[in-house]
Amino acid sequence: MAKARRPRNGRKVKPKTALPGSLGEVLDSAGFSSLGRRIVIGGPKRGDEKRRSTTVPQLETSGGRLERPSAPTWTAPVIEFLADNLPGDPSVAWDHLFITAYEVGCEALAALGQARTIFGGAIPIAEPEIPEVLPRWDDVATAVVWVAVQSNLLGYRHFAGSRGQPSPQGRFRPNVRASHGCGPAYLAPEAFDAFRSLGLVIDGRWTEAAESVFWRDDPPEWGMDFTRDDRFLAACHSALESVPADVAAEIETIALVTDEEISVRHALEVEHRPQPRTHEEIRALLERFHRDDLDALFCRRWRLQDGWLPPDEVKRSLRLPYDPLAMEMRRAFAARYLPHNPFLSK
Repeated sequence: MAKARRPRNGRKVKPKTALPGSLGEVLDSAGFSSLGRRIVIGGPKRGDEKRRSTTVPQLETSGGRLERPSAPTWTAPVIEFLADNLPGDPSVAWDHLFITAYEVGCEALAALGQARTIFGGAIPIAEPEIPEVLPRWDDVATAVVWVAVQSNLLGYRHFAGSRGQPSPQGRFRPNVRASHGCGPAYLAPEAFDAFRSLGLVIDGRWTEAAESVFWRDDPPEWGMDFTRDDRFLAACHSALESVPADVAAEIETIALVTDEEISVRHALEVEHRPQPRTHEEIRALLERFHRDDLDALFCRRWRLQDGWLPPDEVKRSLRLPYDPLAMEMRRAFAARYLPHNPFLSK
């Protein structure tokens, strides 16, 4: 499985009359003309889920907490975006090329009832149908961000005045403004529908809901350092105080690197390697393997807003290996939960 460094923008796009993400683009797409009064754009009618969304999602609040967009708002644009931007022929098969972002994209299409995953990718199903139980919104949004960056449809830009800025030559200027802790970026026009429907961008700026999604990509251009954020610290405290019994048992197994395990590995190396590693080198190797296992546990069983996931939520989750947010939580958690196993907090 490769986590390839995502290419930066070098593509050509057709000019647009209205700035992508602006209200003008939304009105143009919807076919509105001036009536000399304020126009209010509502959501799609029931049964219109499969149409291409051109409406701005309304992020409602309940008790002061930001609510995520309803499923019918984002499913169709997300499916269209993934189907069009994963490698391969959408009518035959998608090939994830063993690149993490595309692997997650194929899994997202399958979770949305549009495909069946196979070795190396996914194939479309004859009669696609959106399932009653949808995958998690935060996981789907992360998959869309990863695919957009990998496909060169999203390019992060440095904050003004930051050090080490690359030359802007040959790079599209940002068309999404910095806001809510997120930096400026260039978002290709063909990606706006999916991002807008997920509630990540509105009126050419990032929304509040986008911030924690971008923590899961952690662009170096933005220098987010979310590990000092109160939400991250509170989530770490909650994770420490509420470890489920099955998770605790798995962590206990992961944390243990035994002398027997080292001896078995050393015997194999003596048999198969011309220069076998020492016991100390093998211990360091096995500690890295166990650390990777703990990363995988956090990527599978933990989410920022919900903490440790129960079995029904695990079923709704996408597999998101190398999730920077989950990996940073593993480090913070291990430093306090497993102080006698310092290799797990590296």
